[in-house]
This record gives sequence, C-alpha cells and structure tokens, in this order.
Amino acid sequence: MFTKLFRAFLLLPFVSLFACSSDPDTGNSKDFPSFQITKDIIQSPEQVLGEVEFIPLKIPEGTPIQYFGFDPNMAISEDRIFLNTDPYMNPSIHEFDREGNHVQSIARKGGGPNEYENIDKLGLTNDGRLAVISRASLLEFDEKLDIQNRINLRQVGSYFVIDFHPFEENKWIVSLRGAEPEEDGFFKNFAIFNRDSLTYEFLHLKSYPASGSGEAGSIVPYEEGFLLNFGASDTIFYYSKGTIQPVLSMNSGDRSMPMESRLQPEDKADEELEQMIATQTYDFYFGNVEVAGETINTQVFGITPKPLSLAELEEMGEIPADFPIYEVFIQPKKQQIKASKIVPGLGGFPFSDGEYFYRLLYTETWNQLLESGQLGEKHTQALQIASEQLVDEEDPIVIRYKIKWD
Repeated sequence: MFTKLFRAFLLLPFVSLFACSSDPDTGNSKDFPSFQITKDIIQSPEQVLGEVEFIPLKIPEGTPIQYFGFDPNMAISEDRIFLNTDPYMNPSIHEFDREGNHVQSIARKGGGPNEYENIDKLGLTNDGRLAVISRASLLEFDEKLDIQNRINLRQVGSYFVIDFHPFEENKWIVSLRGAEPEEDGFFKNFAIFNRDSLTYEFLHLKSYPASGSGEAGSIVPYEEGFLLNFGASDTIFYYSKGTIQPVLSMNSGDRSMPMESRLQPEDKADEELEQMIATQTYDFYFGNVEVAGETINTQVFGITPKPLSLAELEEMGEIPADFPIYEVFIQPKKQQIKASKIVPGLGGFPFSDGEYFYRLLYTETWNQLLESGQLGEKHTQALQIASEQLVDEEDPIVIRYKIKWD
C-alpha cells in the first residue's frame, strides 16, 4: 500500500495514486451525499473504534511465514482467515481459524500442477473457499488448499487483475490494469469475467489517464451489488443490476486535486509525485474501499498536512508515525463521516468479512501501539494481553473492529 507511495525517494515499490473516475451513465446527477473532508472530522482511535478484538496468530515453529516489508494480503470467510505476507520471494499461504489458531500452511512456488507463481491477490469463491490471482492465473482452492481449478488468464488478454469478487455463477467482477485507452484517452478498468467462455465484458466506468499508475480499481460487495473506487477519485460508485451510480462523494475544498493533475499521463504524474508528497498541497484519495456493516472505509493522505522539504524526504529512513494518512469512515444512511489514524505510519489497507474490519499488525506496528497508547487505555491493555499469547514475540496480531456511530 503506502510503501508504494515512496518509490521516488525511498526506493520502495510504488504505483502513484493519481486516478479519478467518471461514469457516462450517471450524467450530472447529484442525488447522493457529499461529505466535507476537513480536520474537524478527525477523532482519536478510542472515539472511533467499537467492538475491538485482538487475535494473536498462533504460528507453529517451522511454519514458512516470512516478513519482507510487503503489505499483507488477507481473505476472511465465515470461519477462516487466509493470510499472505510475501507475494514474491516465499509466496506461502497460511490458514487460521477466527480465533487465530493455525490450521495449515502451503508454500508451493513453482510450475507444477499443484503449484503457483506469485500470490498477487487473495479472495474467496461463492462458497467461501480460497481463490488466488497468481500472475496470469486465477486459482480456486479446495479445503485442503489444493488447486481445484486453474484458469489461464493469458488466454483472455494481457491484463493484470488488481481485485476480484464472485459475481454470479461462473462469473467474477474484476478490476484490471493493462487495458488499452478508449478513443477519448480514458480507460475502462472494471469488467465481468466469464470463466467458462474466457471473456471480459467491460463496465462503462472510466478512469483518467493518470490512473494507470495508481490503484486501478477496488471492489467490495455492498447491498445488492458492489462498490467501485479508483485512486484519487473523490466519488465512490455503486454497481448493481447492470447500472453504475455514484453512492457518495468527498470534497476537500481548496485542497482538492486539480483536474489537470488527474488528466496527466502516468509517466508525468510519477515525475511530479515527489514534489506533491513534500508540499502536501492536496489531499490524495487512495482508491481502496472496504465495507463492514453499513460503514464504508477508504484512506486519505493529507487533511492535516505536514509539509517537508525535498531534502528531508530524501534523508527519511522510515515513515514517521504521525505521517498524515487517515482512515475515513462514512455512514451514508446516517449522513455521518469520521476520520482517524488507527495505526502509525503507513499500516496497510484494512480487510473485511462484511461485518467487521480486519488488519494485520506486524511486530513493529503492535509494539508501537503498545508504546504510544494511541488506541486508548482499554484497547492497549487488550493488545498487551494478546501479545502475551503469541508463540513467538515476533509474530503478528490481527485487530478486528467495528466503527462507533451516534
């Protein structure tokens, strides 16, 4: 996630975040709520978090789990938590029950019939089994974590699948990178993939040219359809029954990114990234979206800017805990919005089982939370208890939570 943000000056992997979206089906309709993004919406984690639980992952000695600074990837079913912490060097998959007890792990990088290449994205099938995007393959696993179905996506086109969810029988809704631009220069990134006919049916939602270097698209089930989001988009869309409509928008006022920045080609946007991070003139909408209950979550860089010089950025050895990256929580039906900094530094994206949010806390993260006490006394004590249940003090902890509303 945010490690990607700093390629220009920290030599970490990055895809820039300048993306926005437009939908020809929505016209100029304003029949959806718009929320102001200001410092007034910021609250402490203690004020925001509700029904918090810390789940120590009880990892047996010798389990092939390694941490190389990659953002964790999770998928949560009704009774399982699936986890990957290294998509490339040692792309292992780890299965836990909902209490953090280890069930099984596999490490099968290779080209054999029950092996895979990378672990690019975890997901679930309609019946709650694990599914994985591995380079140009869509893999569907059985309960023993053996590959039950392997679909070669190279037969469909030279796209890279960013996100995917089961759509209906034998179909997936996916977000893609690598599509050719439309005649107007914009891109279609969302599609319905038919696993039987090996075809894509592209949706009408379009991204600006610069979105090719950012989050190409994020998908999450919502009500009777799916929420769709792009990096730097100030609007989150809803797809259901063949139509796409905006469900909410966010307004940063004079901190909103200029349209000319969103229209820049990918290479030009990358060139300007370092300067924009330093000056922090605009809010960046990262383009991820998750839902727990009726709460919609995304992340924003800015709100309370802390400008830096380019020299300071170049000398920065690690991301400071107070870097201005905020979780934004929106409850459209109650017309309410909150922002908070739940984890220090970058912290990765949250995941969801539809009812609760989840995120993995690496050792350095949960230790920082214990030292800072930023979660409040009650939650800090619960985190301390969870840390004492770990088999190895270097292992991660999962935080599961809801958001409190009036």
